[in-house]
Amino acid sequence: MAYEYPASLACQVRAAIRFWEELPYQTMAEIFKKEIPYNEKKHLCYMLGFFEECDCKLIKAFMLEQNITREQIIDIYSMLPEFGEISCFKDAIKNGEF
Repeated sequence: MAYEYPASLACQVRAAIRFWEELPYQTMAEIFKKEIPYNEKKHLCYMLGFFEECDCKLIKAFMLEQNITREQIIDIYSMLPEFGEISCFKDAIKNGEF
């Protein structure tokens, strides 16, 4: 079975790796596009999971599938506390990998 948005689905699963419920990739896309507001209480753990578990190649594929810009990704990233492995994404930005 082929999925219409495989990278988006992979990001959805990886972002929720520590949770029973998944945050749908459609909701993640709406947050990045600021179509719905980022709510730290509801979304923080999923966004941390997104930046910890999704490598730059996967994030770029997600961006392409969902029509999200680099700036939109970085805007949400900049709202997050430096916690755990999300610092790897910061390094990817500095090194030009993202």
